[in-house]
Amino acid sequence: MKINPFIFRNYDIRGKAGEDLDADKVEALGKAYGTFLRKRKIRQAVVGRDCRLTGEEYQQALMRGMLAMGIDIIDLGQIMTQMMYFSQYRFQTNGGVMVTASHNPSNFNGFKIGIGYSKTTEEEEVQELLRLIQTEEWFESDYEGSVVQEDVSEDYYHDVLKRVRLKKTFKVVFDPRHGTSGPFMMEILKRAGIEVIGKNLEVDGSFPEGTPDPTDAHVMGQLREAVLAEKADIGFAMDGDGDRVGVVDGDGNILWNDVLVAIFAKEILERFPGSKIIYNTLCSQVVPAVVEECGGIPIIWKTGHAFIKSKISEVGAAFGGELSGHFFFNDNAYGHDDGSYAILRILEYLSEKNVGLSELYASFPKFISSPEIKIGCADDKKIGVVEDLSKKFKADFPAAKITDSSVIPGDDGVRADFDNGMVVFRYSQNGPYITVRFEATDQATYDQRKVYVREMLESYPDVVWEDELVVNLDALT
Repeated sequence: MKINPFIFRNYDIRGKAGEDLDADKVEALGKAYGTFLRKRKIRQAVVGRDCRLTGEEYQQALMRGMLAMGIDIIDLGQIMTQMMYFSQYRFQTNGGVMVTASHNPSNFNGFKIGIGYSKTTEEEEVQELLRLIQTEEWFESDYEGSVVQEDVSEDYYHDVLKRVRLKKTFKVVFDPRHGTSGPFMMEILKRAGIEVIGKNLEVDGSFPEGTPDPTDAHVMGQLREAVLAEKADIGFAMDGDGDRVGVVDGDGNILWNDVLVAIFAKEILERFPGSKIIYNTLCSQVVPAVVEECGGIPIIWKTGHAFIKSKISEVGAAFGGELSGHFFFNDNAYGHDDGSYAILRILEYLSEKNVGLSELYASFPKFISSPEIKIGCADDKKIGVVEDLSKKFKADFPAAKITDSSVIPGDDGVRADFDNGMVVFRYSQNGPYITVRFEATDQATYDQRKVYVREMLESYPDVVWEDELVVNLDALT
């Protein structure tokens, strides 16, 4: 079967619904994944979906393909991604698929594919699935699989809530932006004894208020307004499938998620000094500074939930986190990204310390940091642009500490660290765009770096400034 190879990314599969993906292509993916599982003597899988408009159609098509390969399926229905991971443990199966495009716009869809407990595909496995679809070399099963439907909500609520104890209550604003997490998180927060004010709770896969992306300054700005208007202690936003989080403190400050990586690291290192903490290349220098100050070992790694999870497992880290809002707790949880648990862990730590989030942040080193800026660039152009840009970048900053593929095998960009901040360019694993971020310890240097980044990007005709995937462009003006 012919299929766009560019939607088979380094750890997920994502493309435009009705263009890159349709029911026939998704059914072929189901056959490919079923073949993948049967080769490994796995005969059962859990399958769920987020609220995207094509989600149910694609889930049914995917399951048809898997059933034809003899895979027994536990249909989880519409859930958050972390509930799919949880269900692997609940039903004791290595197989699992979540039909989701996470933070991509509503006209996208995709698949997070399990290959073990909490473990998802990386590049080699994704390319194996692509080859199977292209060659149609399916497993020859002598029987059809079966389907049973299960509602894991209550089991999940019990599991996530048993892991935390709040010593005080909070007034919280929660905004899922019409994503999948609305009803689940409202129930969890209420059961935790939290006074919660919900915004944009109606689940609507067309995302009428815009793409639910907690790295988008527009999304977080609206959350900030709600927190201030309600005089809340804290505000939380989530992405479309609920595994990523964004936070605003009670003073209305938007805390980009690398600050939360540092906060979680501090909390864990108070209990487990000397632990390893994984963070991705887009994170501020505040992360290694806080980790080292707290007696931990910071390890920078390439961006992507699958890569961070693998690195945590490889080195035995207690925690890992990304600027995007994926947080991985390996001290008292399963080690996969779970936005629900991350929210509860923030509240638990604040209740234990009896402080507000702004007070906690005030003790950290200060950086002026841009948000995560996403600029359009075609999938067949973005790697070449970033590779060329990296050469210029390293030539312009010969004294900087450079992190690229020579430091992290397979890294998708280049980062320069200075005594007073950093600059990073990388191509996305999730779509046709380039990601940029920069920071400094003073405004003048920050402004200089902003001009440098903008002029560098403007020098490439393949960079697309107006596109549905462009986010936080205002940060370059």
